[in-house]
Amino acid sequence: MIDYLKGKVWENYGDSISVLCGNIGYKVYVPIKLLTSVKKGDDVELYVHFTMPKEGSPVLYGFQTLEERNLFETLLKIHGVGAKVALNVISHFSKEEFENVVASEDVETLSSVPGLGKKLSQRIIVEMKNRIEKSPHIPPDLLEILTSLGYKKSEIVKSLKGIDFSKPIEQLVKEAVAILSKRLAE
Repeated sequence: MIDYLKGKVWENYGDSISVLCGNIGYKVYVPIKLLTSVKKGDDVELYVHFTMPKEGSPVLYGFQTLEERNLFETLLKIHGVGAKVALNVISHFSKEEFENVVASEDVETLSSVPGLGKKLSQRIIVEMKNRIEKSPHIPPDLLEILTSLGYKKSEIVKSLKGIDFSKPIEQLVKEAVAILSKRLAE
């Protein structure tokens, strides 16, 4: 399936962009912050989520980071959250802001997102609170480097619990590779 697109912005439609890859333009729905920051002719690289609704045409959703796409896909697993609502959440909050809203159980702030009422906001907070607390806050750069080295995200999350992430990225990579190599050798 389509996982990643790299190309030029061909059109900006107000809720989506057309990304020209070779001689094919892909219509991709993107978060508002990306939509407002690109113009025709800009180069873009997007991590893509492909959906095939029961009724209608296939739809592509694009994100600047793997972290954004992962959050989008996690939100889709919550009953009552569709792709448009998940995209709106990502459009209104950075990952850190969203985690703070969930951790502080701020239903009011979350329900300010278009398409989210108080009940659905409460459900999102309850379900996301468990997921956020269970996984360590691994810096995105470190996660990306380690996955590019061939480690699985699940292995990384399990192995790096308790590591001090405030160190420089070079030192974190060395420590993480040593821990992961040792753990996989066992």
